Amino acid sequence: MDTYKRFDRILRLYFLLQSKASVSIQELQQIFGTSKRTIYRDLKSLELVGIPILSNNGSFGLLEGYRVQVARFTDEEMLSLLVAEKMMKQHQTNFIRQQFDSLLVKVKSSFRYQQKVAFDELEDKLHIIPDTKANSYLPTIINTILESVSERTVLQIDYVKVGDRTKQTREIEPAGIFFERGFWYVLAFCLTRLAYRNFRLDRIKQVKITPIPFTRKHQSVQTLRATLAEVPTVEIVIECDQLYAHFLAFDRDAYGFYKEEITANHVKMYFKCAAHPTAFVRWFLRFIDIAHIVAPKVLKEELSDIVRNGSKRLMYS
Repeated sequence: MDTYKRFDRILRLYFLLQSKASVSIQELQQIFGTSKRTIYRDLKSLELVGIPILSNNGSFGLLEGYRVQVARFTDEEMLSLLVAEKMMKQHQTNFIRQQFDSLLVKVKSSFRYQQKVAFDELEDKLHIIPDTKANSYLPTIINTILESVSERTVLQIDYVKVGDRTKQTREIEPAGIFFERGFWYVLAFCLTRLAYRNFRLDRIKQVKITPIPFTRKHQSVQTLRATLAEVPTVEIVIECDQLYAHFLAFDRDAYGFYKEEITANHVKMYFKCAAHPTAFVRWFLRFIDIAHIVAPKVLKEELSDIVRNGSKRLMYS
């Protein structure tokens, strides 16, 4: 096992040296979590098999022009890769970030020398603000779920629902995972509810694979999501002052927004709302000074009742 780990480390070191113009001994220690002595020994091993390593003031790199001959990347592809790297550094799932970093090192190892230098120079020229709503996931949760899907064995989870701090233990049969609106979900058949449910991964506090086999064969995630999405909706139309329409854009997708019509002074927005209509009205209440409900009439009346009752409460409080 130790021999395998050392071989894997030396191979990663080789790819890392190929991916950068130069890398310091301190950076290598941080990446591999080893001592300087171990790093020097691994570098010596690469030299012994004929790989030309250059040393300069405590930094190391490969001889210019030395690389594995693979398909070349265009400058446009290289820039796209830099953007992808920056975005993935903000990814909410540690496992995905780590695997992407490993993949990126191997891809960058095939850059030409000048591309490596250019890539390093662009590093601080592109900044993506971290998602302030980043969530904590169990380190290997995606791996565990996919292993459960592959082995067709039941998964046991401790889950915390919205607005509830107590954990509930559920046994589920995962059909697959998906990413939507900033969160990872597992779509699974819940053996407690005997129905398909979506479970947000950041709310799963413990997970383990059981030896219990699946009770049924599950369709693909795409098929199941399309089927589950077939729920009754309410057609809603609102009209907003064009100057302030952007304020509604932040949350409107959650209420089934699907199109808009822009006129000289207004924006008309159309919704197919699957949520309870009252939830839509309560959300819309924030915008009553800049927008109004066009249809249906019953929601206009409900909004009027809420505003009237709210005014009375303010008056007598």
